[in-house]
Amino acid sequence: ADADWQTPGPRPQEAPYFLFVGRLEAIKGVQTLIDLWQRCDMPYDLLIAGTGTHEQSLREAAANNPRIKFLGALSQRQLGNLYYHALSCVVPSITYETFGIIIIEAFARKTPVIVRNLGALPEVVEDSRGGFVYQTDDELVSAIGRIARSPALAGEMGENGYRAFLKWWTREAHMDLYFDFLRQAGKSRYGRVPWE
Repeated sequence: ADADWQTPGPRPQEAPYFLFVGRLEAIKGVQTLIDLWQRCDMPYDLLIAGTGTHEQSLREAAANNPRIKFLGALSQRQLGNLYYHALSCVVPSITYETFGIIIIEAFARKTPVIVRNLGALPEVVEDSRGGFVYQTDDELVSAIGRIARSPALAGEMGENGYRAFLKWWTREAHMDLYFDFLRQAGKSRYGRVPWE
C-alpha cells in the first residue's frame, strides 16, 4: 500500500480533471464546487469520489452538467490513481477540519491541493507550498485556472507537497519524530539520553 503513489495506473479518463474526495455531506462543501462548475462553465471535469447522506441531492444538482462525475466509494488503490492523474485535489470544507488526510493523500501522489481558508488545512498548504488557499469563489476560480494553465506550476506545487509528505507524514518521519521526542524527554529528565 505504501508504494501505490509510486506506481500509478492508467489515466482514469483523457479529459483533465479536478478531484474531490470525501463524504458527501453538507459540511464537506462539495455543493459549492457543483455550484461553481454550473455557474462558471468550467472547461475541466470535476470528479467526485465518495458517498454520503447528501449524495442524491448533489447528483440532482449536477444532473445537467456532463463535466461533473460521481464515482461512488472507491478502494485506496483506485483513489491513489485518481489523485495521481488529477490537476489538483480541491478541499472546499465549510467546517473546521483539524487534520487533512485528503491533503496528505494528494501530496503523496505529487498532486497540488486547493483548500478553503478555514481550520488547520490552510496552514498545512502554506507551510508546504503544495497548493493554493482560497476564501472566495473568485479566488478558487483563479487557483483552478492557474493550475490548469501551468503544468510547471502544478508540478512545482506537487513536488513541494511530496517533500512535505516525506518530511512529516511517512512512517519513517513519524518514527524519527518519536525518537527525537524520547531523546528530548531523556535529556530533560536525566540530563542525558540514558540509552545512548
